[in-house]
Amino acid sequence: MESDAPHEKSSALKEEAKAEDSVVVVKEKQVISGDGKTAQILVEEEEEEQEALSAADFHNNDNKILAVLNETGSNYSFKGLMRKLNLHQQSLSRALHRLEGMGLVEKSLVGYRLSRTGESAISKFDMHRPKGREYMQLLQTYIPLNVRATEIIRQLVGKWFKNLRWLGMIESGTGYTLQWSSDDGSFQINLRLISDYIVIETNASTEKEKVEAMVGSYAIYEQITKAMQSKLGAYMDRQQLGHSNNN
Repeated sequence: MESDAPHEKSSALKEEAKAEDSVVVVKEKQVISGDGKTAQILVEEEEEEQEALSAADFHNNDNKILAVLNETGSNYSFKGLMRKLNLHQQSLSRALHRLEGMGLVEKSLVGYRLSRTGESAISKFDMHRPKGREYMQLLQTYIPLNVRATEIIRQLVGKWFKNLRWLGMIESGTGYTLQWSSDDGSFQINLRLISDYIVIETNASTEKEKVEAMVGSYAIYEQITKAMQSKLGAYMDRQQLGHSNNN
């Protein structure tokens, strides 16, 4: 009998340790029975302890990534983040892996974006996007009503044009913004799809940059025109088929 005592004591200590690992919260809950009466019951729930994030948890590259993604609907490809932030591939990979592990950043079909937790962290620590150079409009065109914005986006997302490298896309309640950067990172071009209009703008500052931006924007516009021509061709084919069937 005496030999069983240490074993029983060890088992008791293990059970006590397990009890300390989980915090049990007793909550009062209202339930409605079948006869329509309300009753109060006590519910035991395990509450998981989560460590609160602090500003010290973020590295310098983490802050840069969170600042760039700090806009509702932002989606940036890995290469796009590399070009926009001028980060080495390994440094960016480590930072993204760290932010994903913290639950702040998640990967979507069109790139990396903030998770809901990340949006809360941005709000908490006031990580605003840095203001850059002012943008000027290069081109503006009308989108026919029978051409959907998503059809144009499919022709542009992830594509490179002349010296322009794909960055990412921002989707908002008012439309879409597609972004490219020059191969040397000196300027950026945005294509905004708002309602039934397309606006192409740039923050190029020098005359050389402005010329390069114009060349790139016309290449983008040419791709948009091809998408519209394809849509028009399909529309004309349907019209001719309908005319033939009527005859």
